[in-house]
This record gives sequence, structure tokens and C-alpha cells, in this order.
Amino acid sequence: MAEQAVYDLVFKRIDLSRSEVVRDFTTFDPSEWSIVVGTPKWTVLPDRIVGGGQDERTHGQIFFATPVEGDVVMSFDAKIVPPCDHDLVWFWNTRLDAKPWGQGYLGCLGGWFADMAGIEKLPDYGVSAIAPSFPTQPGRTYHVVSGSVDGIHFIFADGRLVTYFADSHYPKNGPGHFGFGIYESQAEYSNLKVYRPFWTPLEPSYRHGGEA
Repeated sequence: MAEQAVYDLVFKRIDLSRSEVVRDFTTFDPSEWSIVVGTPKWTVLPDRIVGGGQDERTHGQIFFATPVEGDVVMSFDAKIVPPCDHDLVWFWNTRLDAKPWGQGYLGCLGGWFADMAGIEKLPDYGVSAIAPSFPTQPGRTYHVVSGSVDGIHFIFADGRLVTYFADSHYPKNGPGHFGFGIYESQAEYSNLKVYRPFWTPLEPSYRHGGEA
């Protein structure tokens, strides 16, 4: 299935067809995913990354070893592996060279103990945006498009805007890592593309149903 190209935010339109592809992970190379934080087991296969397990009782992350400059948008497929039933997690614009981590964002579907979707800002992991309900189904594959565009940080799932927030104090430049997470669960991540987003202003309109 062809990648959906256009994603609309408030006052901004992202066009992936005009965005630079920073990395296209047609296949995954285990040597390139060498930064692991936490204890869950990660397996990097040619067609997907698998983390955690049904008996996992903690959290962890895996990151691509080479940082990327500036804003990025991640496009990928994600699936919770049954019988686990919660938490698809990913990171972007994350600095791993400072303790605590100096910046970055965490996106999640099906988390926070109540099937919510949201974005946390690092390093304090404060919840900056949350959708009141996003029940994830084990075994179902979700297509996620998530990242940052000029101070707007967002999650689309299956083409629908789930949640977003504006952060005028975010670091606009500098290197950041991207990767995936797991929290007391098991998940698979695949078909990853990382873009440097192209966007245009989106003019607001209050017209409904044609001209008055």
C-alpha cells in the first residue's frame, strides 16, 4: 500500500512526498541499532524489530546508533504481540549524550494504564499531550506517522490525527536519536522511514458547506 502523503495539522500541512527521506529501512541491520537502554530483550530481524515478551516486567528502549539533525517524522508499522495488550512506544529528537537525557519526545499508543495515546517530553517524561481514549487491539498492525514540525509534535495513527501539542522552547537544531520502546509488554516495529519534513502553511477557514 502506498504511503499517505499529506497530513494536516493546525496551520501546517506536511507532505511526505516532498520530504527528504533521511533513512528508508527496507531491511534492518542489527549493527546499526546498537544503543539499548533498560533490560527487555530486543531482536533486530531483517524485516522488523521485536522487543519484550509476555513475561516482561520492566521497560526498555532501542535506538538507531546514528543521530539525525533537526526535525524528523517517523513513519512505521507497529503491532502489539498477543497475549500482551498494551503500549506501542517510540522516541525522536532524543539526546543520549546527557544524563538525564537533555531533550526529546516519547510517543505512545495504548498506554498509561487506560488505553490512551499521548506524547511525553524528555527529560522529565511529563505528559504534554494525551488523547482520552485509544484502545489498541493485540495483533492488529497500526500505521504510525509521528514527529516534529516547526514546534508542533504529533501522532497520526492509520491516517487520523490522534494528538499533538505546540512547544515553542524545543531545540530546533542539533542531533537527536530515534528509536522504539516497550513497557511490560511485547511489540513489533517494521516498515520504518524517517523523513526531514516538508511543510507549507495551512490557512484556517470557518466556512462550512460552501459559500454563505
